[in-house]
Formats: sequence, C-alpha cells, structure tokens
Amino acid sequence: MRRLGSRVAPAPLPPQSGHRHRPRQPPRPPPLRRRSAPRNPRWRRRPFRHAHPRRHGTRGGRVSTAPVVVVLTDGEANLAHFMDLLRDRGYRVLATARSYEAALFIARNQVTAVLLRATLLPDPAEDFLRQLRDFSPSPFIAVTAPGTEIPNVSSPLVDLWLAEPYRFSALVEALDYGTERCRERGMAIPRPRQADPKSQTGLTDGRMLATAPRLIACSRLLSELERDRDQLLTTGLEMFLELADAERGSIMLKSPRGDALKLERRSGFPDDIGKLEPTTLGESLAGEVALTGHPLLVEDVDPPTRADYAGRSFMIVPLKDRRIVLGVVNLTDRRGGEVFTQDDLEVVSLLAGQMAVNLINSNKWEDLHRMTVVDPLTGLFNRRFFDRQIAIELERAKRYDRQVTLALMDIDNFKIINDLNGYATGDAVIRSVAKIIQDNFREVDVVTRWGGDEFAVLLPETGKPIPARPGDAPSVNYIERVRRAVEKTDFREQIPDLTGRITISAGAATYPVDAAEQGSLFAVANQALIRAKRAGNNRVCVAGDDGSEFSDTVT
Repeated sequence: MRRLGSRVAPAPLPPQSGHRHRPRQPPRPPPLRRRSAPRNPRWRRRPFRHAHPRRHGTRGGRVSTAPVVVVLTDGEANLAHFMDLLRDRGYRVLATARSYEAALFIARNQVTAVLLRATLLPDPAEDFLRQLRDFSPSPFIAVTAPGTEIPNVSSPLVDLWLAEPYRFSALVEALDYGTERCRERGMAIPRPRQADPKSQTGLTDGRMLATAPRLIACSRLLSELERDRDQLLTTGLEMFLELADAERGSIMLKSPRGDALKLERRSGFPDDIGKLEPTTLGESLAGEVALTGHPLLVEDVDPPTRADYAGRSFMIVPLKDRRIVLGVVNLTDRRGGEVFTQDDLEVVSLLAGQMAVNLINSNKWEDLHRMTVVDPLTGLFNRRFFDRQIAIELERAKRYDRQVTLALMDIDNFKIINDLNGYATGDAVIRSVAKIIQDNFREVDVVTRWGGDEFAVLLPETGKPIPARPGDAPSVNYIERVRRAVEKTDFREQIPDLTGRITISAGAATYPVDAAEQGSLFAVANQALIRAKRAGNNRVCVAGDDGSEFSDTVT
C-alpha cells in the first residue's frame, strides 16, 4: 500500500498514428498546501509547528530529535491547554483538524505517537488507521472517545483508548508508554525533559515543592464543590487563609453589571464592621486590582487607628481566568506579625486562577439548573420542579402525620384580556399576578406557574383546622389573602384603557383529609377551582371533608 500523499507518475501514453497533434494530457492534481489553523484563540497565540522542518523543530541546522506527537483535534480548549503543557515537557506537538494533514505529518516526520479524536476520524475509520499503521516506523496510536463509545474488543489498529474526559496525567502516562514502545522498536527518541516548577512559578526558595501537594488537594476539592456555589466560596476563603498563613481575608465578586465589587465572604474581621457597601471599580485598591487584573502586595503600611485591626501587611489578588476578572481576594495580617512575601503572592495567585475556573463552572451550573426548574416568563418554579417537590412534601406529611394543601389558581377571563390587548400585554399581566402571588405566600410555600394563566401552590403544614392537630394553620387564609391582593391591584400600567378589575379564582384541597394520594389531590383541587369559576369568579373554593362537598369564600 502506498503512503498517503505520495505521487505516482502517470503511465506513458501509447503512440498515436494519424493524429497531427498529441492527445491532451489529463490535468495534474494541485499540490498539497498547508491549510491555516482553525480559528481558535488559544491556537492563534501558538501557531501550528508543521509548516516546514527547517522552520520548526530545528536547532543549529539539524532536525530536532524531540519526541513528536501528532494531535487530531477540533480546537477543544482543554486539549489546547494540554498541548501547551506537553510542549513545556519537551514534546514537539503537531496539531491539525484534518485527517489527511495528520497523515502528511506522519509521512514527513519521525512521529512517536498519534492522538486522535474518534469524532474526527474519516469514514471508514479502519482504512485511515490502517494507513497510519503502514508507515515505517509505525507510531503509537491512541484514540480518545466517550467512555460509552469505547469498544470492548481490542483492535490491532489502536494501541490505546482514552475515555473522555481524561486528565493530563493520563495523557502523559499514555504518551510515555507509547514512547517506550517506540524505543523498543529501535527508534532513537530522547526522553522528554521534566519541567522545572521553580522556573515556571518564579519561586526562589523552593516553597513550591512543599506547597504543590496542598495546591493539588485544594484544586480537587474546589472542583468537587462547583455545584454548591456558597460552599465553594466559604471553602475557598478558608484555603486562601491557610495557604497564606493569614488571619483575615475576604472574597469580593463583580456585580451582574460588572461595574462594582460586592462582598461575598469574609473571615477574621471584627463583628462591628457591619455590612459593607459595593465598591465601584477603580475607586479603592480592590477596585483597582479588579479593573486592571494585576495583583497588589503591600509589605508594610502605617499603623491603623483601630487597636483590634493590625493590618500592617496585605495583598489583593484577582480571581482571573485568562482575561476575565471575576473578583478579588483580600488577605491581611499574617500570623506571627510577619509580612507577606512575593512567594505568598505567587502561591495565592495559583489558587486564585483555579478558583476563577471553578466559579465560572459554578455559574454555568447555576444557569443550567435555573433553566430546568424556573419559568422564564415569571421567575416562578416550573411544573418539572413542582412534580418532584410535591412527592417529597406528601411523603414528609405522611411520615410526620401532617397536612399539606394544594391550591390551584387561575386568572379570570384571561382569554378575553389576551384577545383584546395582545400577547405582550397578556404576558405583562401574568408577570404582575405571579409577583403578587409570590409576595403574599410564605417562603416555605412552593409557588409554581402551572401553565398559561394557571398557578399551583403547595403549602406545607397547612390545611383544615382539626382539634387533633392544632399546629396546622388554615390554608384558606393564605389563599384568600392572595385573592384580595390581586383584586386591589391597579393593572392600568399594563392595560391603560382597563375599565374593570383583574381577579383570580382558586380551588384548594388538603392531604390527607380530601385525598390520600397525589393524583386524587389534584383532581379534588381542580374540581374546587371549576366550582369557583362557575360560581362567578373572584372567589376561593375549598374541598369538603368528604371530597364531594365544598365551602366557599366569596368577596
């Protein structure tokens, strides 16, 4: 099998007799040219190193003998970062997003290992892998794919499968294994040099070697806390205080508009300081650090006026990921009366960069979670969240012998309002009514937009007054309070020419008095709502004790 990319000379043409001119030659294929790299910000800073062997990978006129790794990738950010780390370890990394260019790299270079993403392999993948295997010397082939897509049967065309997502340590272990395999086959490959952490971080006293295990442990713990933002901030501040050996510290994050810093966590400060107001970017030292993204270290300042606030040395480190500054970390009062050093600043900056990544992931997780449980129009919980929560509340009520009330509410004559004024006005009315409902219920109540102009509310520890359970509050009192609040609200801001009133009707049923299971509870509450509608709207109907009779609360 010929190598991919090699050129075969065309066969000579047979002699032609009786023709005055020579037959037309078939057009030659255009020469292969190097394509530009995919438009990726990380790759733009470090271009591909495969244009020419004399331009990249040469030293003093001789071709570099560093281990060569060909990476077939689509520009994924984590892998781009891994490639930078591999270059720091002494590997020569050739990256491309096209399979045929990867084959050309292997044909032109003595490649040690090939890292391929399964999603980028051409179809059929077996033919492409077989072409790579036919090269001499044969490189070590590793393929990455999601864990569920890795075949159980080993293939002679693939030396190693890596399950995505994978850690950098797993990638290095795979490449080291592949390099040793190539050495066993007689390839002259030098061992990659180990990076010097001392030269990378700027530490001069070897403190990084002692702090590295703690930094790794802190990074792992912060990554595990990404789904709990409050715990992430609390634990992160404790880590900063421990690493810097500081007595006091705080974390300030940017406001949603990005023009101010808001205090999120603090530790070690006097209690009488009180709540601090947001700081505008650029006005204070913390605001200046957040604005510029450069850390600040002050070794000694004038004695403070407060006796209980030493504050002689402090540092402010930005929580920054690449060019995005999320906030700052303030640390002051190193234990033992010592001052912070440049090494302290370096260590805290390393952890601050990691925490910035964790905060970004935590914000994305919160946004995703909010999209799944919150209604985008009203900001109330949606039906998906309500279905899960009602099962939990009914189980709790059954276990502790308590009552739970389900209230279904509906805006009266909403279709007429929508048809006369349009959907935009209808949405504004729904938002206003939803805010009134949420403001007039308790914090423990689950207020939900059920759909359209309908709302469902779950009221734990409420129901019908029963002598055996005096602790349960009458649920009708809360529902009636909401009905009156909607009735008294002036909606002319949403509908300028409104002549009447906008009202709601509600139906309520209590577990376990009116129904003993979730489906029956909804049916009884819905019957109560229908009765309220038929009785003339703007009223609350409560299911009777036997589930068939109703008592009304009318205006």
